[in-house]
Amino acid sequence: MGGPDEQADSFGEQAESESVEQESVEAQWKAPEKKVYSENFGEGAGPEWSHRTVSRTPKGERKFLGPFNEQEVTLSLADLPDHDEVEVQLELFVLKSWDGNDTTKGPDRWVASVDGGPVLLDATFSNDDAPFDARYRQSYPKPYLQGSYPGLTGASMKGKLGYRDESGYGSRGDAIYPLSFTFRHTGDRLTLRFADPPRGEANEQWGLDSVKVKVRKKKVGDLLVSNNVNSSVLRYDGKTGAFVGVFIPPGAAGLNNPQELVYGPDGNLYIASFASREVLRFNGKTGAFIDIFVPVGSGGLGFPGGLIFGPDGNLYVADSFGGTNSVLRYDGTTGAFIDVFASGGGLLVPQKMAFDKKGNLFVVSIIGNNVVRYDENGAPFPAAGQPGAIFIPDIDAVTIAIGKNHKLYVGTTAGDDVLRFNAKTGAFIDVFVESGSGGLTDFVDMEFGPDGNLYIPDFLPATVLRFSGKTGNFIDVFVPAGTGANAATLTFMPSKRNKPHGHEAN
Repeated sequence: MGGPDEQADSFGEQAESESVEQESVEAQWKAPEKKVYSENFGEGAGPEWSHRTVSRTPKGERKFLGPFNEQEVTLSLADLPDHDEVEVQLELFVLKSWDGNDTTKGPDRWVASVDGGPVLLDATFSNDDAPFDARYRQSYPKPYLQGSYPGLTGASMKGKLGYRDESGYGSRGDAIYPLSFTFRHTGDRLTLRFADPPRGEANEQWGLDSVKVKVRKKKVGDLLVSNNVNSSVLRYDGKTGAFVGVFIPPGAAGLNNPQELVYGPDGNLYIASFASREVLRFNGKTGAFIDIFVPVGSGGLGFPGGLIFGPDGNLYVADSFGGTNSVLRYDGTTGAFIDVFASGGGLLVPQKMAFDKKGNLFVVSIIGNNVVRYDENGAPFPAAGQPGAIFIPDIDAVTIAIGKNHKLYVGTTAGDDVLRFNAKTGAFIDVFVESGSGGLTDFVDMEFGPDGNLYIPDFLPATVLRFSGKTGNFIDVFVPAGTGANAATLTFMPSKRNKPHGHEAN
């Protein structure tokens, strides 16, 4: 067990509330935003609009863009500042006899989309008022064919604009819906499309008011996860865990059984391609193949396992099978072999690695069934009382990470848990992530994310789990099952705020 100070520190961390943990998760996303467009049409509509009709409501003479009927209206903005995300806010005026899901007179749909991007909303609206007629229910707030709600559900104002009820069955003549959309977007141009598709009866109208567009730069990059079933790399939103797309297609450039993903100082992605016995380099932003950074057999390399860039900027490769059974060092710029950095001292089949702040290298020794340590020169640096380079003996380690306050985190196969040790002495502190926590069953990698929390890809359920970086408590299933396949290794794409890093907390 660790000393009194270590135990007190551990207990103090565990006492922090889960609400504080969640606040820390969200705080990183409160990035500065810029309002790039705002219009309430009091002085008319500008050339950014494809249709510039501005009208006054019968009551209150409120100005708005419209009315429109079976028309598409676009808003085109240019010269946007650098951003990753866009937020659009507007008020939708639903005017006259909207009939919702009714297939005889409708369905009365309204669609908002991004040119070359996602559909933001495709829903039906109904001005049917109580007592509600089941024929005229609307899908909003859910998409068309996915919802059935009473008319006017979600409206902030009903019948306040002065439009007459023309339905003949007791409806309101108008309703206002405040809408907000947030979506991923880059580039300096943005075109938004708003339309009401053709329908059975076209006696409905709509308009827009209070249109605002904001952009923001994300503080952290997206999550990349290797799919070891088809040797691809998948991309997930770094904020929500939502699937974004395939970052590197299956088998690209000969990629076969990726064992480690790591970003280099150049901002590009390096992958240990185990079965092809190479280290491949890909564009860190686009996923496009660049080159074979470390070719087959370079420096005696057998099968590359773990990868990490050291404090010297060079690439360290764990030669796990069929080669030198050591940690090899390669020039971080050219990929040229430099030397055998570390070997022996209890190292048998090296895999995951981590550097501490002093430049000491920790390595998981799979067959050796221990964690070994070498100093900044590659010399064995065991824990007190241990032989060779052994730092933690007799442990079924599969992955490691260095956290804050000089703690070493070790993922084990014996308990499917994460244990915490003093990274200076090797003294055991506590079980940081309990066995089975959050459904954890089978993993070979873990990494502290830019938010300071611990992310673990659970291989068999094909999920990525998130745990508090302070207490080890389970937070959520960050990437749910069914959005990828057999997640084995992961890393976060770097951003301006977060430099490329390995298995170390920020």
